[in-house]
Amino acid sequence: MINSKSLLFWGELPPTVFHGISLSNDRILSTLSADFEIYKVEDKTSFGGRGRALLSFFFSILKLIYLSSRKVDIYYTNMPMSFLGLWKVYLSLLVIKVLSPEAKVFTHLHRGDFLEFINVPRNKRLFKRFTSRVDTILVLSKSAVEELKDGASIEEHKIKILHNTVTVYSDKDDISIGKSDKRIRDFYCLCNYIPTKRIHHLVEISNQNPLIPIKFNGASSNDDYMDELKKLDVHSLCSFGGVIDGEDKERKLSHAKALILPSLNEGMPLVILESIAQGTPVICFDIGYISDYVGKDYPGLVKELSDEALKDKIQWVEELSEEKYQLFRNISFKVFWESYDPKNIAESTLTLFHQ
Repeated sequence: MINSKSLLFWGELPPTVFHGISLSNDRILSTLSADFEIYKVEDKTSFGGRGRALLSFFFSILKLIYLSSRKVDIYYTNMPMSFLGLWKVYLSLLVIKVLSPEAKVFTHLHRGDFLEFINVPRNKRLFKRFTSRVDTILVLSKSAVEELKDGASIEEHKIKILHNTVTVYSDKDDISIGKSDKRIRDFYCLCNYIPTKRIHHLVEISNQNPLIPIKFNGASSNDDYMDELKKLDVHSLCSFGGVIDGEDKERKLSHAKALILPSLNEGMPLVILESIAQGTPVICFDIGYISDYVGKDYPGLVKELSDEALKDKIQWVEELSEEKYQLFRNISFKVFWESYDPKNIAESTLTLFHQ
């Protein structure tokens, strides 16, 4: 059976890019393929130098023109929080509106730094131009709805909440969150080795008294930064693994004592959902939309945005009794499966795109 409606997507996708937004794009498109004929224009302009990025953008626009010359019912893209990124998406939208004027435009706001972005006058002007031509803005949480309404005067009927979720390879009933010896579990950080993610701060915390071993996995940004991390690991407490994905990542998370995220610039990291889906607690700063997802009283939230507060929270988990640690695992598991069950999110996704 050929789907009667078509959806054209432009954005980043795996395996070219592996991050939260690209994985979310892939999952959503997979869900929508049940009801829509999907066309994809993969955005590769983040790679290489300026010349290569311009060439990639040119070919993307050509492909967009070719695909949108057909009847396109929905144009779906992300909403970048950078001036050049938003200009790129805005130009693509203008192309769509010329060639498929009846197409509904859906844009997805994943980032949690929206208010900071539009504080810059030129960003705000471009944002207004872009959103004036958009039919639906998908956001992650109620906080994002309020930010768009109050901070940018977006009409409420344009804003729809679509919660994130993640692919879970294990069956829910097979995930073991029962009593296990906390002492044999290690703290874990699953995050790319990028200075802005503050991995070096976590390595320093690991090597302070009392000493706390931490295992890492992620993609390396450059050799110099990896050398810096190894030098900071003066007591050889940290292991720096490479990229991990799929069932291997799930296995690592399920065996961790807790996932630690030291970043101070996040919207809603998917790795948090990947962790709590396994019942593994998360320790992270209360930033972006994270507390909207896990709850403002989630035990692992670090309210004070300092390394000392992060260290205190890690130490708190380290000193929990087995009984209280097990309760923390149960709370984490319940948060995911009651609110972010992938089957329920898939149903919500299809409903939103059919409105």
